[in-house]
Amino acid sequence: MGSSLPAARGRRWLIAGALLLPGASLLPPGAAVAADVAVGGPAISVPDGFVVEQVAGPPLVERPVAVAFDADGRLYVTESSGSNAPLVEQQTDPRHRVLQLRDADGDGRYDDRSVFADGLMMPQGCLWHRGSVYVAAPPQILRLTDTDDDGVADSRVVWHDGGTLTGCGNDLHGPALGPDGR
Repeated sequence: MGSSLPAARGRRWLIAGALLLPGASLLPPGAAVAADVAVGGPAISVPDGFVVEQVAGPPLVERPVAVAFDADGRLYVTESSGSNAPLVEQQTDPRHRVLQLRDADGDGRYDDRSVFADGLMMPQGCLWHRGSVYVAAPPQILRLTDTDDDGVADSRVVWHDGGTLTGCGNDLHGPALGPDGR
């Protein structure tokens, strides 16, 4: 999330990501809880000053896995195809994707989307960093970049290649920035 978002709006974006990933913890240790809100599953606890709103859901997003925000408030959602085919079949015909969601009318809810990238192995993580979306799609981490700002990644670079997969292909998670921003 970029520093250009107002503080209140930034809190909304943080909560929006958690709604797409039930079970994510938003609270620092020892934080005062203002409310417990159930949104289609277990309750989410939020501190004073935060709100819980559903800002995206079907039909824009069906099976979210991970999310990342860019500096303009666009939401990148890695989405499963729903397939649990054997690993060999998944490697031959990868069906998962990354969506870019946009709030076209400025009301704080996503109402427009594009398929940012498709044909991916099961996306296990997503990070917006320096103009690109990094997606862990085992055995690789891909750097996806939209150079013409049309909502579709036109550059796909293998940023890291782990080489092999074992078992069910659940071998690579992340990516995430460290405390030093790297």
